Amino acid sequence: MTDDAKQLEWDDAYRRGDNFLFYPNEEVLRFFARHVAKRTGVSEVSFREGFSSSSRVLDFGCGIGRHVRFLLDLALDGVGIDLSSEAIAVGRRWLVEAGYGDAAGRLTVGDGRDLPYPAASFDVAVAHGVLDSMPFDIALACVADLARVIRPGGLFYLDLISGDDSDCEPGFSGELIVDKAHERGTIQSYFDEAKLCRLLDGRFAIRELVFVRRAVLTTSSHGSRYHVIAERLPD
Repeated sequence: MTDDAKQLEWDDAYRRGDNFLFYPNEEVLRFFARHVAKRTGVSEVSFREGFSSSSRVLDFGCGIGRHVRFLLDLALDGVGIDLSSEAIAVGRRWLVEAGYGDAAGRLTVGDGRDLPYPAASFDVAVAHGVLDSMPFDIALACVADLARVIRPGGLFYLDLISGDDSDCEPGFSGELIVDKAHERGTIQSYFDEAKLCRLLDGRFAIRELVFVRRAVLTTSSHGSRYHVIAERLPD
C-alpha cells in the first residue's frame, strides 16, 4: 500500500462519518489529570510541577481535534496533526464554530514521519489509537520524529492494541487489514510487550505501563490495550 493509498483510506473513513470522535478518551483525561494539569473549578486549572499554560502539547493523529479542544479548555497550548485532510477540515470548522481562534494554525495535515515542528518544541505528546493503525515500520519512523520534537524529559502518552483479542490467535503481534466499517481498509498492527519496547527503544523510558482488558460477557468477546506513559530520554 502506497503512502497516498493510506491517506485515501483514512480520508474515506472520515468522509463516511464512521470515524468522527468528539469526546476525549478517558485514559487521555486520566493521564493529563495525574501528570500535566487538571481542572479544579469552573475556570481554575491546577498544573503539575514543570507544566504551565505555556506548555506545548502535540496530539499526534488528532482526527477532528477532540483532544486539541480538550487541551485548549485546559489552558494548554495544544496543536494536532493528522494524515487525513478530511478530518482536519472538519476539525478546523469545529474549532471555529466553538469559538477558538487560529484553527488553521492549531490543526495541520501532515505525515508523522516528517513533522513540521522544530526540535524539542513540545513538552508533551499524545498518540491515542494511532501508532497501532499503521505498519510497524512506519510507526517506528513516526516515533523517531516524535522523539525529535519532544524535549528531553518531556512526556509521551500512547496506547496500543494487544494481540490478546478474541479476533486473534493468542500472542498475535502481526498486522491485519481492518474490515470493520469505521476504518475499513486500514492497517491494524497488534502488539505484545516485546514489540511495544522495540517501538520506544533508545528514545523513551517507560514510566508506567497499564494493560486493560475489556470483556463483553454477552458475546464472549474481548479486546485489550496497552496504555503507556513514557519519558523522552536525553540525546
